[in-house]
Amino acid sequence: MGAMLDALFRLQGIENQLRSVRGQIDSKNRQLAGQSKRIATLEQQMRETHQAVIHAQTEANSLELERKTHETHIAKLREVLNQAKSNKEYAAALTQLNTDKADGSKLEDRVLAALTKVDDTKKKLEEIKVSFEKEQARLVELQKGMADQQAKLASDLKRLEDRRAEATQGIGLETLYFFERACERHEGEAIGVVERVHPRREEYICTGCHISVPLERINVLQTRDEVQLCPNCARILCLDMPAI
Repeated sequence: MGAMLDALFRLQGIENQLRSVRGQIDSKNRQLAGQSKRIATLEQQMRETHQAVIHAQTEANSLELERKTHETHIAKLREVLNQAKSNKEYAAALTQLNTDKADGSKLEDRVLAALTKVDDTKKKLEEIKVSFEKEQARLVELQKGMADQQAKLASDLKRLEDRRAEATQGIGLETLYFFERACERHEGEAIGVVERVHPRREEYICTGCHISVPLERINVLQTRDEVQLCPNCARILCLDMPAI
């Protein structure tokens, strides 16, 4: 392997380390962002549930007022019943009283259901508050635990970026362009090692995409220190992988 491909292999090794560190940083940031999103969701749920408690309590208060008004009405009907001067008046008052008492029973059921809804909604709000506090504590733990780790990753990133800058010094701009374009297309894997697929025939493939490589490109790799691209995936081809 010539000096150019050797330099590209060293650059590939640094690129892989860089992407690993960047991936760790992105993962930590996503973790914090996800935790913050969970907290924001719980905050929204608390606001909505708090409003639901207010609405349920208002409805329960209204029904309780209606129930008390109805009780007053029933009490008046009993007075009318007690003061009836004829059987006809008594029968009419009794019928009205029984009807209104049935309505009152239904109203009491509605009041009970409304109060139950208030209790259930308050319970739900308390549960959300407990979850919110736990997630807040979790966020604080994550932030504390990640501070040192993020600082180390930032230091590693700076060191690798400096090494990458040094490693590119001896590589031509066109070659570097091919390398970086292949990195973008193949998640950092810019180099494809050539593999001979048959011991008795001159047949080769790029191990990056497993598509055949023309013999003329193999001949160039065997005789000159020039960059050759896989015609299928555009990775930079090399005949073997050096020990870096």
